[in-house]
Amino acid sequence: MYGTGILDLKQTAESEWKAKYQGNYGVYTVKITTDGKKTKRFSCSCPSDYSPCKHISMVEEAIAEKLSDSKKSKKDSELRIEDFISNISAEKLRQFIITQAKYNSELYNAVLLEFTANAGNSNGNIYSKIIQKSLAKIPDYEDNYYLEECLDVDVLDQWHDKAKNYIRNNQYNEALLICKACIEEYSQWLYNIGEDFAMVFSLEYQSIFFDIIIGAIEHFNKKELFNYCISEMKKKKYAKTDFYHEFNRLLETLAVTVDPDAYIALQDKLLAGVKDKSSNEAETILRRKIDFFRHLDQKSKAWSLIRENIQIESFRLKVVHKKIDNQDFKTAKKLINDFLDNRKGIQKKYFDETWNGLLLDIAQKENDIPVIKKLSYMFIKDSFIEIYYQIFKTAFTPQEWITEKEKLFLHYCNKKYFVDSAADMLAAENETERLVNYVEKYLSIDNFKKYYKFFASDYPDKTLKLFKKSLISYAENNTGRKHYEYIYSLLKKMSRVKGGKKAVSELTGEFRVRYKSRKAMMEVLKDI
Repeated sequence: MYGTGILDLKQTAESEWKAKYQGNYGVYTVKITTDGKKTKRFSCSCPSDYSPCKHISMVEEAIAEKLSDSKKSKKDSELRIEDFISNISAEKLRQFIITQAKYNSELYNAVLLEFTANAGNSNGNIYSKIIQKSLAKIPDYEDNYYLEECLDVDVLDQWHDKAKNYIRNNQYNEALLICKACIEEYSQWLYNIGEDFAMVFSLEYQSIFFDIIIGAIEHFNKKELFNYCISEMKKKKYAKTDFYHEFNRLLETLAVTVDPDAYIALQDKLLAGVKDKSSNEAETILRRKIDFFRHLDQKSKAWSLIRENIQIESFRLKVVHKKIDNQDFKTAKKLINDFLDNRKGIQKKYFDETWNGLLLDIAQKENDIPVIKKLSYMFIKDSFIEIYYQIFKTAFTPQEWITEKEKLFLHYCNKKYFVDSAADMLAAENETERLVNYVEKYLSIDNFKKYYKFFASDYPDKTLKLFKKSLISYAENNTGRKHYEYIYSLLKKMSRVKGGKKAVSELTGEFRVRYKSRKAMMEVLKDI
């Protein structure tokens, strides 16, 4: 029914859709909000860097198909629910809903979602009880412990949508009550099931209700909300969770206008309780203070905190960059070397690219040739890296480089197999004759494909000869459509070399004779 990859698709509200999509890295959750014609908002839990990702358009097509099918079924059907309900008394309909809701959890939740606000809810207790009861009905979370993807919590999705609708309708008090109830009850439920099982569920549920509150912050009593956060954060259920960080995020937003000093005092108290002032926990607290000072436009205080806490690596890095910008190279080098010297245990043995990269940058600015040679060589010692290779080269005179270049090439070479770093170095030096001979010595289709462009213009005949030899070997040892398609792609590349069209025509002619029984191969090569 659905497009390829779509496991499930359902409409969760009048303009809301939710789908499960089987992707390359697990099952993704796709959510789409429409205005009836176009997508207004969307989200996908896949790791793609693109927005929208490809899954959005696929789900959009599935939604359009489902709506189209629904319209057709309505035209074809003579039975309409409206016709039945119009002839039923309000009392009978009420009793039917009550009875059915006892056994149908979806109907039960739908009724509560729609009508809870009308039941009288001055303190939020009704929302808390409903959400608590709904969470208790979540089945088999233990069975899903080993799933790669995180699970959704449908009831929280529904209440989240409900809270957003209240915001759109300017019913801010109801929205806040829902958000508070979801935060309090969901955090308690996670605490009860245990930290290990809590990992089964998506982390987004620990932040989405805070997003709603912060988005409508101007419509709430900020002082009351500030005190609420301070009070809630003391509870054990929030410790070491994203809820705790979200409360701090909300507090920071409120404190700018409510009580800046109280917020800073709270962070200072938390920091005092951290024994290791270089730990991630200490860094998190300090970052909150720094961000807060920046919100208050107190940049000098923010910078002082960074400068006074260089035991934290990321802070030290900022200070070093500042020193380099100000050309205080002596202090910058001391800060870097002190950090490298103080690293504990086995870490000292490893080459740190970030910090040594800064030392190399300083050495270039100071034209310190011995240090440039030493550090740039460390970057290219294990594998060729173009940028550091060129830096290393500039540290030698042209005459010195002739000897040093050969030493490095021999360092990369292995007499038993092909080494990419050796080939990369020859390509960088534009030594095309040595490169083509090196590729030929350890000929394989993949190595040839990677490097042939560097020597094809200088040695077209030899390039075509090696193309042919590697393709013949590959065809002999590989069968199947994906391999034939790979051969096809390489033949296309081969045809672009000088004299390549004729060579490709001859080679494909040989393939058609030799492999005439390979139907898939003949089909793939028919357009050559």
